Amino acid sequence: MERAHFNQFYTQEQISLANEIAYRLKDQTSLKQFLKYTKEVPHDYIRQSLQKACDAPDHLIAVSRAAIFVGKINDYTRLHGDGTRS
Repeated sequence: MERAHFNQFYTQEQISLANEIAYRLKDQTSLKQFLKYTKEVPHDYIRQSLQKACDAPDHLIAVSRAAIFVGKINDYTRLHGDGTRS
């Protein structure tokens, strides 16, 4: 997708946060999903989850840091719903 297309649906803050997630998790292929999270989940929770995933000791990572992050986000959406955040 082109950047102009993203700007029609996402704020600059959401785009920046999604890019930060993709960069820190070394997972550019999931950028579209990370953008979705920025609309559905409070940014403070996203940042906390990202930090926990990045801080996890290597020996505790079964799949990837991205999997840890996504698991935490999925926990949030199960508890609070996956609609647009308020």
